[in-house]
Amino acid sequence: MEEALYQVVITGNPTASASLQVAVRSFAVIFSIPVEDAQARFETAPCVARGMLSLEQAEKYCRVMRKQGIQCELQREQPAPPAVGIYPRLSSS
Repeated sequence: MEEALYQVVITGNPTASASLQVAVRSFAVIFSIPVEDAQARFETAPCVARGMLSLEQAEKYCRVMRKQGIQCELQREQPAPPAVGIYPRLSSS
């Protein structure tokens, strides 16, 4: 049986102990992205910050992010739907 995978989703809001500006800057530092990109993620939240993680990894990311003032949630990854191949019917002529 496969291990369940999780994703860390940011809510777009800071925790009670931080301002939005602090949360955005912290997010930029944690993920090594420009502050403008971090701001865009907060504006379009909720959005996935990290995905395809074990429960332990996802919990660790959430702990770090919450300490830095970023509200986030863990969500279980939904299994991908099975691939359906559509092939053209070859003529028998």
